[in-house]
Amino acid sequence: MDNFSVSKALRVDQFTALKGGLVVSCQAPTGTAIDTPAFISAQAQTVVQAGAIGIRAQGIENVRAIKKLVDVPVIGLVKRYLDTSAVYITPLLDDVLELEQAGAEIVAIDATQRLRPNGVTFERFMEQIREKTDLAILADVDSIESALLAQSLGCDAIATTLSGYTEIAAPELPNLKLVAELVAKLKIPVVAEGGYHEREQVAQAFKVGA
Repeated sequence: MDNFSVSKALRVDQFTALKGGLVVSCQAPTGTAIDTPAFISAQAQTVVQAGAIGIRAQGIENVRAIKKLVDVPVIGLVKRYLDTSAVYITPLLDDVLELEQAGAEIVAIDATQRLRPNGVTFERFMEQIREKTDLAILADVDSIESALLAQSLGCDAIATTLSGYTEIAAPELPNLKLVAELVAKLKIPVVAEGGYHEREQVAQAFKVGA
């Protein structure tokens, strides 16, 4: 098996470990009293103790603090609200590399077809990532079209995070219809995310194949 195949297999393993379990997003509103690595990492530790099998967290220092307390996979991201681009979930290559250094096993990126800062296309962004790292990449999408492109470019899993948050309207949240469509059409894992607030909604997502 060549090096590419080995690295791809290792990335697949990251998502296989999450299949059928609950990944909890541990975040806090920016600038609030609880927006600290100490609080976010304690929150992550608490939900892992309660049965979560993975954590999604925003911010380099938050990811670093969480990795000191838990041994489950961490999906890291950086939110940057820039005047030059509508993309705010991990829009820069440096964000990806710093999240990897902080200990994130998986990095979530905006995988919509909107331009990143400096006019960088999603296709070019994935090229930049793969030139620097074999880290597992979770593609946050808004549509089946974005998901199919992300799969073709080598993303390792798809999340419905941005459904309803771009110019492409969603019928309702959570968008279970999109989850089911992605499961039917993709060959990579699908993570149901966005608008899940009730136990029944989570159960429905698992039922359609997330």
